[in-house]
Amino acid sequence: MKKKSLPIVCAAFVVVAMTIQFIVSYSREKKELVSQIEYKIELAHKDFIFEVYDVVEATENIARFFPEFSANPEDLYALVETVISHFPDLYCCYVAYVPKYAPKKGQLFAPCAFRMGKDTIQTYDFGKRVPYLERDWYKGALESEDNDYWSLPYNDSDHEDPIFTHSQKVFDDNGKLVGVAGADCTLEWTKQLLEDVMPYDDAVCQLFNKDGTLIVACGNVEHINDMIVCKKQLSPTDMWLVIGVPKHHISEAITGISLITLLVLLSGILFVGLLLRHIKKEHDAFVRVETASKVMEKELQIASGIQLGMLPNKGERLKVEGEREDVQVEAKLIPMREVGGDLYDYFRKGEDLFFIIGDVSGKGVPAAMFMSATVNLFRSAVQRLKSPMTIMEDMNRVLSENNPSFMFVTAFIGRLNVPTGELLYCNAAHCKPIRVRGVEVRELEVVPNIPLGFDAKFRFAEQGVLLGEGDSIVLYTDGITEARNEKRRMLGFVQWSKIIVRVNRLEDERMSGFGERLLAEVKMFIGKAEQTDDITLMTIRKTCTVKPLMLRVENRMECWPELRAALHDYGLCAGMELRAQKKIEVAIEEAVANIVKYSQAEWMELGVRVLVDEKIRGLEVTLRDNGVAFDPTKQAEVDIEQAMADRQIGGLGIALLRKIADEVHYSRTNEINELTILKYL
Repeated sequence: MKKKSLPIVCAAFVVVAMTIQFIVSYSREKKELVSQIEYKIELAHKDFIFEVYDVVEATENIARFFPEFSANPEDLYALVETVISHFPDLYCCYVAYVPKYAPKKGQLFAPCAFRMGKDTIQTYDFGKRVPYLERDWYKGALESEDNDYWSLPYNDSDHEDPIFTHSQKVFDDNGKLVGVAGADCTLEWTKQLLEDVMPYDDAVCQLFNKDGTLIVACGNVEHINDMIVCKKQLSPTDMWLVIGVPKHHISEAITGISLITLLVLLSGILFVGLLLRHIKKEHDAFVRVETASKVMEKELQIASGIQLGMLPNKGERLKVEGEREDVQVEAKLIPMREVGGDLYDYFRKGEDLFFIIGDVSGKGVPAAMFMSATVNLFRSAVQRLKSPMTIMEDMNRVLSENNPSFMFVTAFIGRLNVPTGELLYCNAAHCKPIRVRGVEVRELEVVPNIPLGFDAKFRFAEQGVLLGEGDSIVLYTDGITEARNEKRRMLGFVQWSKIIVRVNRLEDERMSGFGERLLAEVKMFIGKAEQTDDITLMTIRKTCTVKPLMLRVENRMECWPELRAALHDYGLCAGMELRAQKKIEVAIEEAVANIVKYSQAEWMELGVRVLVDEKIRGLEVTLRDNGVAFDPTKQAEVDIEQAMADRQIGGLGIALLRKIADEVHYSRTNEINELTILKYL
């Protein structure tokens, strides 16, 4: 009896063991299938939000670059045409002015660019025939506290398919409301986008407005309650994406597992082994996927380290070897992702400090590669060129001629002569730097120019300013001014300026951590909110006393171009008008010519400084030489209006010098001639 029951006991044991195995396998497989479905839903959500971000970025680009095109309303057609050409999924984009903002254009003015077919873009003013003041996208943007609005789908007379609009307010340089920037997408495109991201053919995708109104849906929504549903907010659009996957995908998979397990029960140990082998294969596949994910994450971390390693240390005191500290630089880049598109760099070359800060269009790996190319171009140009303008133009030529992806970068390049405080700079559509002088905080005046990468032949404008001892320059990217907190409120330039004023007043005597404290204030504003863009900050402080410009050369006329370049740069930084600057250069050239011709000197020296007293403010230029004594101020006056035949020989240079300069003085000390020329500013 016992022998007969032994097979039954063994069979029962196998059945019980396999039943336990079935229960365990059933629970685990169900959990993994649910996780896989939720993972596919998450991927669908990310794919959709990256497409929607293009629409938001289009309107943000219109609002961001509007001040550069606002001087002439006709230029706005080029702006909207450029934006729509960079975003092929847009149907239309435009700027709708508030009433009578551009009187010459009439009551309503709305420059617009719309897509006709695949490769044709046309522009026109739809303000002449569309009463847009009552449109939902216009009123909604003006009433939005977050400067961000999505309209419900509506029918447009120019398009058969319904469209919906993303819009936001547009302001000029003075913070005055100009109108509303809008970007239109067709409902057909949105529906196709939803269909493309559906994780299964029988899944359901729905897009809701922030108030819960359905915008568009794909799939059969009748059985949405019987599905696995994932609801995600498309931050920062305030729209909601709902994706549902039928539960039968789990039941079908579980049914297959049940049949396999039943066959295993009937077939005994052999099928148990096959099942274990199958589970092992699934586990190995999961391990391979997880390992590949970790490898990719590690590679991105390495790439981030390489990218940040290209940049100089975040804080350095730069000084000439053997001398005391004369300038302090603090800089830090905080990428939004593992790698980013912001950049900065600085390089000390003798008494000159060259620096750059920039922001590449786009994000992720492509922006990081473009950033690396820009930094390398800057370092190469600094070795060959001296003027920020020529450095900018050299970089722009290379980036424009080798830019198949049509990316661009805003940049600010400067050259600080540390002893004299001359700061020459050139701006390429970047944020205006802020100068800190004592308790005074103000923006530098900049010519906006255009970003690098658009036009290889564009001529950039160069500007200058003089920095005193203790003066600082704060440079930053728009990741700071456009940072948002947990309530989705943007920091903005006004509040950013107040932060600089507050930090500067509280810690004016301990400036070594000025940049770090500014970043700490920005992080405090953001709080626990997700970072929406790369953040870069650079502060430069002149710590040494101001010295006048002194340049000694051989007593040869061939050295005049070097003297003229130094005089030109100093005059530009001192704020001298271009016409007056050319005149004083002519006067100094005549004086130099006299020294070369008559002094028999071995060398001559040019000294330049800004002279300020209670009565006047002027540019004082001093010429010294070790030649024979000669006082040009005692030469007889020459009537330059007198006929050539009746005029005495010589003296024209001195006459010209007296006519152009406001004051001319001569002295000789220790066998050194000194001619001082003063031109009022």
